Amino acid sequence: MRAHEKGFTLLELIITMGILGVVTAAIFSVYNTQRTVTYVEADVADVQQNLRLSVQSVLKDLRMAGFMLAGGLPPIASAADGSGPGSSDALTINTAAAGGAACRIDAELSIALSTAAPFTLAVTSASDLEWFADGDAVRILSPGESAEVADMAYTVVSRDPSAPSITVRPAMDGDIVDFKRGFIIARTGESLPDAFPNTVEYCLGPSALCAPAVVCPAGLCLMRIVNGSPSEDSIAATNIGGLQFRYILDNGPAELDSPADLSAVRDVKVLISGMTVQTAPLTGAPKTRELTAISRIRNR
Repeated sequence: MRAHEKGFTLLELIITMGILGVVTAAIFSVYNTQRTVTYVEADVADVQQNLRLSVQSVLKDLRMAGFMLAGGLPPIASAADGSGPGSSDALTINTAAAGGAACRIDAELSIALSTAAPFTLAVTSASDLEWFADGDAVRILSPGESAEVADMAYTVVSRDPSAPSITVRPAMDGDIVDFKRGFIIARTGESLPDAFPNTVEYCLGPSALCAPAVVCPAGLCLMRIVNGSPSEDSIAATNIGGLQFRYILDNGPAELDSPADLSAVRDVKVLISGMTVQTAPLTGAPKTRELTAISRIRNR
């Protein structure tokens, strides 16, 4: 080899390639770790958001528990302790309108009820009419007496936000009825026959006691079952690992798992836990989060 011909020896190339391989592996390891952390954090954030929405849904229905009930029914219909998957609880409430759809009559009207003669009732707010649709089943209730004005349902014929008013058709003929200002029109179903009162059940499914016909594709489902009819639309949230209810009675601050007297329940504490599913293989096990809230039973 001439003196002016310079280059790398094979040993030098092997050493250089080895060093580059170690550096590349280190860089890839850092990148892969950071990517895993990013995916896991995003999945945990989704779980936390899922829990917030789940708790908000339960609290909204608890606030409606006992709303405009007739006949002295308790706001809480049943409370099952540890009967679901993972010893989860179940809770069923009574309410006049499961979706909270209601409006208030704004003018008095006396009329003989007839299926052939729909009648129009003025209401206090046009925005409340957005809760209703033509064909809905409704009941008309007296807040002062906690009773139906007439023991029957009505079908919504039309709504007029400009007035504002709602036109309904009685389900049967009846006597002359006085509809007074302040009476409540509550939506009880999408059509007749309706369920009155409405019930809303929260439980974990699918299971034998909670929506056996519903298949939850990923993990356990938080079910919101209206009037005992589960469907895919009843799935309020997925990847829920636990659902617990605690009850506080009028006579003390102690939290009970299963109160003997449901009519004495003053507050309900809700505990919902969620878990990561998509990134569980990356972390070796699902990460879990829990959210707790409490609601006062106001409509008693």
